[in-house]
Amino acid sequence: MNSNKTKKYQHLFFDLDNTLTRSRSPITSKMRERLQALEQDIVVITGASLEQLRSQLDDLECFMLGESGNHAVFGKEELWHNILKPDKVIEIMNHISSLNRTWDVPDENDLLENRGCQIVYSVYGHHAPVEEKERFDPDQSIRKKMLEESPLISDTVEVRIAGTCSLDYVRKGRNKGYYISQLIDHLGWNKDECLYFGDMLFEGGNDETVIGV
Repeated sequence: MNSNKTKKYQHLFFDLDNTLTRSRSPITSKMRERLQALEQDIVVITGASLEQLRSQLDDLECFMLGESGNHAVFGKEELWHNILKPDKVIEIMNHISSLNRTWDVPDENDLLENRGCQIVYSVYGHHAPVEEKERFDPDQSIRKKMLEESPLISDTVEVRIAGTCSLDYVRKGRNKGYYISQLIDHLGWNKDECLYFGDMLFEGGNDETVIGV
């Protein structure tokens, strides 16, 4: 991150896992120092729950948007919190049950997390060793194939490839791009003064929706 190149931007948006840190891992002290030294507004938006986000950022002072932006806070102020309705949860669970998984995983009970605003399905295990997760599907080909074989056809929910080995399910259209736009409008920022950093900007990735915002 070159501070000279980012000086013209006043508001910096960051993905968390595989951008600021490794999967479910705290940011390093060096990364924390670099972020704290920035003069711009810092926004971190991720699929992680707010509790997990705070833990990984070590309570760094910034705007925190968890669960793909569906739960947003700044300090102690909650900006919004949009919980999935039961019918959306059922639809998501039905799709997850249709996915074809043919491999063994460390813990069968560690694949699914309903975080409230978002449901996350890990194809290998949320709490598996980071090194194993990083080796399992580094090019997203396994998850892409799963979704090609069992596409989610829905008017109300959507799924995105995320993290090292996850699939993020949210209400349709309520993704990172939507909530970044919401935050910019809410705070009266100029979009031309905003810059986003993320690792999943490809088609189907959970950062893709930021393109064009």
